[in-house]
Amino acid sequence: MKFTISSILLCTPLVLAAPQLAPRAPKNLKVVGASVLGSGCPYGSAKVKTDASNTIFDIRLSEYVVKSGPNTEASDWRKNCKLTLNLQYDEGFQFTTLSADMRGYAIIPSGVQGHCLNTVDFTGQKGQASYDLTLAGGQGPFQLSSDTDALVWSGCGGSTAIMNLNTQCWISPPEKRALIAVDQVSSELTVRMALQWKSC
Repeated sequence: MKFTISSILLCTPLVLAAPQLAPRAPKNLKVVGASVLGSGCPYGSAKVKTDASNTIFDIRLSEYVVKSGPNTEASDWRKNCKLTLNLQYDEGFQFTTLSADMRGYAIIPSGVQGHCLNTVDFTGQKGQASYDLTLAGGQGPFQLSSDTDALVWSGCGGSTAIMNLNTQCWISPPEKRALIAVDQVSSELTVRMALQWKSC
């Protein structure tokens, strides 16, 4: 039995002008740092890979497991992992997430709900984009995808920016046995994020 998506909630706290999209990324683009931190990605369990253009990022989490039921504790019922991405690039550009997809596997029985929430923001700036997914009544793979209508952009006037992507999953109520975990095929929960650029 596969999941039914009981709700998808999308928040857009910033009202943004239509972007003037750049045809490509800045000529000089460098990943200064990419790190992960959180209960869902303990040290050594996460891998961050980038493509040749430094605009597509794959985050693979091998120990992101949320579980509830007998013999579990509060720390088992909720997990998170925060990706911090520090980019250096030519002045005159801004960037945001073109897409961000989170894929995993879950077992959620009747009477229990699983929730996953992703938020994107920039260090030192107000506002964030967020999107979430509620899973109920089934088991199988799931995917939580961002929407291009919910975007937050890096600031203009500089040549560096730090983007934060925080993913959280939790189960409620915690008394019944349920699971949100890595995909059974890949043995990893994956998040793929692609960037898009515009001229300031």
